[in-house]
Amino acid sequence: MSEAMISESIVEAEWILQGYWTRMRYPYQTDKSGWSDIDVLAYNPESKHLVISESKVRGPKKDIFAYTEHTKSTYGTILEYDNNNYFSFLESLPKICSDKVIFSDFTKMVKKLTIQLVSNYVIDDSLKKEAEKTVLNRVHELIPESKAKIDVRLDSTMDVIAKVVELENLHGQGRRYGHPMLDIAREINRYSKPNVRFAGQGKEKTNAIKEQAIRALKNAFE
Repeated sequence: MSEAMISESIVEAEWILQGYWTRMRYPYQTDKSGWSDIDVLAYNPESKHLVISESKVRGPKKDIFAYTEHTKSTYGTILEYDNNNYFSFLESLPKICSDKVIFSDFTKMVKKLTIQLVSNYVIDDSLKKEAEKTVLNRVHELIPESKAKIDVRLDSTMDVIAKVVELENLHGQGRRYGHPMLDIAREINRYSKPNVRFAGQGKEKTNAIKEQAIRALKNAFE
């Protein structure tokens, strides 16, 4: 499985755990008669909430790209800093949000719209809301007649991985999911929050096994 597909699976996993219907690599025909795709679509039919998610990871395997006060003063807004590398997908929103692309009647089917970018951008916490508002303003410019309530999420891949682990821990399913990211999260939760069986009586023995169970993961990060 390619890196891009892994990134998309991470994104999809979060929305599955929240009860959304999902589709990866959703194809659509562009205005120039070519073809493109949406990395992840997630939809809640009860609330009519649609998520359009783009997942991009670039650069050497350990690179993350920071957006801080220094970055802002040097390059400007998050969109100016990006220079259409990751956010180029926004330009497709007028087409994607028109009728007969995802839904025959988009306005009827979508009451809330979330635009999500998941990438190896790490945005300083103090600038996160500002960055999301900048992107939101651009979305409103691109689809000014949308009647849906629109919000924007800018997440790092690690943000979403952590959310998936947290949600999976709370999830009641007792069998494997058959989904790579969900089953990885399931095993992380098994060993980080275990119900220890047959260790012997007393908290001391149980706690020793709990510590041993998670040691390999702790050592890997150290």
